[in-house]
Amino acid sequence: MSENINNSQNINNAYRYSNQELQKYDTDSDGMLSVFEIENIQDEEGIEMLSMDLNSVQTEENIDEQVQNLEAKLESVQNEQGLISSIWNGIKCFTGLGSSSDKCEQAIEQFKNGEITYEEADSIISGFSDKQKSSVNLIANIATGLTAVAVVGSAVMTGGLSLGVIAVAAGAGAATKAGLKFADRATNKVEGDALDGKQILKDSLSGAVDGAVSVATMGIGTAAVTGKTVAQQTIKQTVIEGAKAGAKAGAISGAVTGASDYSIEAAVEEDVEFNLGDLAANTALNAAGGAVAGGVLGGASSGIQYKGMQTKIASRQAHHKDLSQDTIIELSDEAAKLNKTYSEHIDEATVQIRNAFGDDVALTGRPKSENSTFEKLASKFEKGKLSSTSTDACLDAIGDGYGTRIQMASLSQEQSKSIIEDTLKGSGISYDQFVKYLDGDLTSLDNTVIESIESVKNDVLNALKEAQTKDVFESLIEGIKRDDNGIIITELNNYGDDISSYFTPRQINEIAETYFEKTGKRLDIVTRIDDSYKGNGSEVEIDDKGKTTITTDTSIIKDKGALKDSGYTSTQMNTRHPFEDGTTGNGELQIRGKEVSDFADVEHIPYDIKKEKIIASDTEYAPVYNLISKMSEEAYNSYNTYLTKVYNWLRLKELGIETSEPVIKEMMSGYGLSDEALDLLSREGLINFSNSIKH
Repeated sequence: MSENINNSQNINNAYRYSNQELQKYDTDSDGMLSVFEIENIQDEEGIEMLSMDLNSVQTEENIDEQVQNLEAKLESVQNEQGLISSIWNGIKCFTGLGSSSDKCEQAIEQFKNGEITYEEADSIISGFSDKQKSSVNLIANIATGLTAVAVVGSAVMTGGLSLGVIAVAAGAGAATKAGLKFADRATNKVEGDALDGKQILKDSLSGAVDGAVSVATMGIGTAAVTGKTVAQQTIKQTVIEGAKAGAKAGAISGAVTGASDYSIEAAVEEDVEFNLGDLAANTALNAAGGAVAGGVLGGASSGIQYKGMQTKIASRQAHHKDLSQDTIIELSDEAAKLNKTYSEHIDEATVQIRNAFGDDVALTGRPKSENSTFEKLASKFEKGKLSSTSTDACLDAIGDGYGTRIQMASLSQEQSKSIIEDTLKGSGISYDQFVKYLDGDLTSLDNTVIESIESVKNDVLNALKEAQTKDVFESLIEGIKRDDNGIIITELNNYGDDISSYFTPRQINEIAETYFEKTGKRLDIVTRIDDSYKGNGSEVEIDDKGKTTITTDTSIIKDKGALKDSGYTSTQMNTRHPFEDGTTGNGELQIRGKEVSDFADVEHIPYDIKKEKIIASDTEYAPVYNLISKMSEEAYNSYNTYLTKVYNWLRLKELGIETSEPVIKEMMSGYGLSDEALDLLSREGLINFSNSIKH
């Protein structure tokens, strides 16, 4: 018997080219030819069977078995396809481009017809599986990058990068990619696939890298659209340049994320061995996808920036008619530059304040906005306080580029009652009488009681204020005394009246004395002046407008500006920040309570509209802008009276005293404003409006 057919029992198919000849011979019960009959084929027909690979000669029954294997493999691959995979596969089936399930089915048919081998059909299905996984990962990477850009992109375009921005982008990237991949797995037909903890970890890690890298390269990818850009080139030119730069940055971003995805896969999966060839392939694939996404993002964002800047310049020109268009453009560009500088250093400035006050304070930091910076520069230019549009001159003109805020906790009602009763001892005034007086309920109080309350009111309020501000005040004093990382104060503003202000005259004097002892300089102070400030040796000057200035050995105190029209209250210090790169910056530290802080943030909307820091082109503010900008002076004065009462109500709340909230509809009737308009301008309405435009 021929040695070339010693595996004849494994012959599983009568292959096409000899099938008709083999049919002349009987087969055994399994449909297989005997070895004897195969030898006879060779002898009788002269067919050179010895040169064939007899293992590939198959019966029709075994062809069916291999077809079933291929179909089962394709079904398994399709079962792994979730929502994203299925949509992507559908697109490829529709267009005929790329590896798809349709092409896998065609391959199975081609195998049936003998047009390709089993191995070729199997390879096509394996390739479809691999490319689907890679494509879904690429789609997730692009979506992750775009989401991170959407979350912090405006901060990057206007203010540059900071550790805080990158951290937010990384968090958004981690959540987005893990969420997308989870959704894809949750919609496939593999049981328990969605909750694969290792896969979620890998997706979160690579998503964090995707998000951080995307915003880090965004500054490269989006063309910087400035006022000069708008003046010198068309929107088409701007979009083209933005697309080119975006494609370059997208390729960089894609390459980094592709490499990181593969590296994370190799690090987390024990059965994946790191391979330079696979690393290069992943890097190249993601770089190509990133270039496409970056080009689209760069072109679109440049076009949007161009139109926005065009509208902004026109609106600013309308509000500052005394300034030339060239000056408006130059100040706009400088404001954008300064905002970027502020954003880059805000974290360092915040750390300096943290070092002075300790880790226990509730501290936040924010760079001065580009709009607010422009309005301050334009105002100073109009008043002759700024004559140059150079970066250095503009930088010096802004005193609050680095905004930091300490938010103090409120006193409890129990704490407040104890302090009030202790302070009122011997006065004949009860706690309830004092609270009724502050609430404006005078009907049950006779004139003698009212006079007695008024004589001790400031003593009680000062005792409450010092209890609330105690920890922050002591930290401030220690910060001024320190030789390293101490507070560099250039001015202190204690805004508010006898109810709403935060620091008491005693505290103000101690701050000034400590500052003088440390620096040898008098501290400039703005606060409401009463007899408490007029000590021995002080000089009092009153100008023709009734504004008072007191010069003492340690301070120069002015009451001008201490009382704001809206009743705004806060203790604010102008600060100087020396940075590690050798530059310095002007900052503003705010100290106030939570109740006031929440309201002051939204009360700034009508204030900024009145001061033209928010302008018509800021369309998100349109509902409030349309009301405030058209309001008569008399109506606006009444609105400020309402705001003042709200500030006082909130300050009393912080001091542990519950009184009645002012009602805007009672205070502003007769000005032709609808109930809906008044609801919007109320404390609660402004808060709800502000929340709506932030989300």
